[in-house]
Amino acid sequence: MAKKKEKKWRFFWEEPFKEFERTRRDMQESIKSFWLEPLRFEFALPKISFLRVSTGAIKQTNGSIVVRIPLPGFKKDEIDLNITESALYVRAEKKRVSRKSEEGGFFGFAEQSKIERSYSLPEYVDPEKVKAKLENGILTVILQKVKMKRKKKKVEIE
Repeated sequence: MAKKKEKKWRFFWEEPFKEFERTRRDMQESIKSFWLEPLRFEFALPKISFLRVSTGAIKQTNGSIVVRIPLPGFKKDEIDLNITESALYVRAEKKRVSRKSEEGGFFGFAEQSKIERSYSLPEYVDPEKVKAKLENGILTVILQKVKMKRKKKKVEIE
């Protein structure tokens, strides 16, 4: 008797359940590997701890909200502070250029720093009743809380 030559490949309809079994195994392996290493990120950049900067602290008192924002090296005329009923926006920018000329040489130095931050406030405030003070590189903003009345309007449908 002649031996049947075994095929290297098969059509999916020849063995339909093998394809289902292979798909099931692949899905199980994917799920298992996800739970073993759920969120694995690898970056080539080294971890540098001094780049972490505090973005500020928000503290509530009885009638006010106090926001403290570190802005080291900035003067009060370099800081732009804007406030709405529900948010606080800070923008600080400084540019310094220095030039020195000595015998037989010239030295120039330029520095630019810019910070932009926005804060969602936990409660509504009155933008007209705000106090801000810059001391030792920390901007302290004191905002007065207000009760906002919710406006409700009935709309007629045409």
